Amino acid sequence: MNSDPLDQFVRDIVADKRLPGVDDDEVREQLVTDLKERLLDQVDRAMVDALPDDKVDGFNELLDNEATTDEQIQAYIAQSGVDTQQVATDTMVRFRELYLAPPEAHES
Repeated sequence: MNSDPLDQFVRDIVADKRLPGVDDDEVREQLVTDLKERLLDQVDRAMVDALPDDKVDGFNELLDNEATTDEQIQAYIAQSGVDTQQVATDTMVRFRELYLAPPEAHES
């Protein structure tokens, strides 16, 4: 069993959705992988959106530098005053709500 909390979070969402055809292990694993990537993209976007205006230029400079590591980017965001835990939690809650919403809720 995977001990990655994000992986487990996505697996729980998939189980709660009860989609037909997800009984096949290969299909379920691909769905989990795809959803996890989408969630991570949304969390990353939310972190960037949460940056104070006066930190955006410095962040862009980091991104333009090919030697910048993921750890340096994460540290910059955390040191910029962004409550990374809260941003990640809020994004995960919205992701879950949207994914589990009935299809007709997406039509409005």
